[in-house]
Amino acid sequence: MELKSIYLDQFKLTYFRQILIKSYNNSECVQEIINSDHSGFTEAILTEDDNKMIDSLTTADSQRIKKDSTHRIGRVAEGAEGKHPLEFMLDRLQSKWLDSIANERYKTSEIELHNQ
Repeated sequence: MELKSIYLDQFKLTYFRQILIKSYNNSECVQEIINSDHSGFTEAILTEDDNKMIDSLTTADSQRIKKDSTHRIGRVAEGAEGKHPLEFMLDRLQSKWLDSIANERYKTSEIELHNQ
């Protein structure tokens, strides 16, 4: 697998793990899922700056999910109120937005990755 592809996959996987944790308030169930999953690489591929960027993105997105849930109260059909984190995550993971950010981070990290 090409280094860029590995990097982009790891970036998106890390984003997914972090938004899952934050969206479900670091619940025991989510922790169990995260701890039992062996996806990704054991070697560090992302830089500290990448991880900080992902942390910022997922914090902001977690806030969007919470804000969206409060706007749904009384405005949607019964049973559809509340948070919709999985739908939000799926949209983000499929979006050009996240791909674009991952690609930009790869470009700035490329020199560091080739020197490891």
